Amino acid sequence: MMKKLMKCTVSAAILATMIQATATFASPIDSPVTKGQIDATKGQIDDFETKIQQLDNRITIAMEESQKLNDDIKRQHEKIVETEAEIEKAKKALDAHKKVYSERLRSIQLEGKQSIATYAELLLSSDNISEFLTRFTAISQIMESDRDLLNGLNEKEQALKKAEEKLQNEYNQLKKSQDKLAAEQKKIEVDKKEVEKELAKAKNTLKNQQDQLAQQEAQRRAQQAQLAQQRAQQVQQVQQVQKAEQETRQQSLVTKASKSTPSVEAATLTNSGVANKVIATAKQYLGVPYVWGGTTPSGFDCSGFTQNVFRSVGINLPRASRDQQNVGTRISLNEVQPGDLVFRGNPAYHVGIYIGGGQYMHAPQTGDVVKISTYNPSKFTTATRVLH
Repeated sequence: MMKKLMKCTVSAAILATMIQATATFASPIDSPVTKGQIDATKGQIDDFETKIQQLDNRITIAMEESQKLNDDIKRQHEKIVETEAEIEKAKKALDAHKKVYSERLRSIQLEGKQSIATYAELLLSSDNISEFLTRFTAISQIMESDRDLLNGLNEKEQALKKAEEKLQNEYNQLKKSQDKLAAEQKKIEVDKKEVEKELAKAKNTLKNQQDQLAQQEAQRRAQQAQLAQQRAQQVQQVQQVQKAEQETRQQSLVTKASKSTPSVEAATLTNSGVANKVIATAKQYLGVPYVWGGTTPSGFDCSGFTQNVFRSVGINLPRASRDQQNVGTRISLNEVQPGDLVFRGNPAYHVGIYIGGGQYMHAPQTGDVVKISTYNPSKFTTATRVLH
């Protein structure tokens, strides 16, 4: 009976201590940060990074279009130069024949004769009808030849001028398209800077929230430690029993968890030799800066990075991520293996290489470098397998 009474007394003392300690440490922290708030901020950061990737992709496409316009403008300018040369050649030919014709008329006038009168005199001096007809035919041909030649040269000059005007109009239109594209690209870059500002703010907010959460966690742990100390001082023997029971329960939970959850190593598919080479090559470029339109180790954009890496194993991928998306075999986002390509958007605006262990490598966006990131299937649109 005494033992039971003592046990009840000790239990009551423990309970009283717990209630007192709980009351002491239960005061709430001003505006505590929750895990939900941190998750929401991380979601905002992910959205901003997605927008930046999309804008980077638009800039890359604009650069490709700009290069094409530059080539078209160059070809059009060459045509204009060729046409101008033809016009100049036609002008010289016309001037030369005009000069010859003028000299012919001038010589006739210097002799005091008019051209028609001279031709008439030549006809009347014929000895017979046959000679008359022969001279008449020759004179007609000379006059007709002069007229046709001058008219033909003049028509050619006019035709060339019209062709030059048409080429010039097309050239001006190409220049307008180029200026419009440049303005659009500039606007994209302005929009991108605004998104980058918002991204920086969100990252700063996340850091502050994480710091505050860490402080809250540290305070909570300090409270728990102090509460445990008070319990130990009051009921040391009972606490030892509870501790033993707790260790037993924890060991049981660990055992169950180890049986129910397969290890990452066991679940990870063994990489093929080619996939190993792809991943090894990709890791050589860790830290290479993101560069719009970059395709070399001095700087990559997302698709330039994947194209360069896969070229090392003899696979030539298209230049743009939207075209790489159509290469190989489509697979489920939850069945990716090391060496598979994973895409965001359809058509894709971003691409990376899955390397296993829930991670992938990519060239994220401007201001960043080639790096390894966590692979979350819900953040991607499609996946393809080009290594068979």
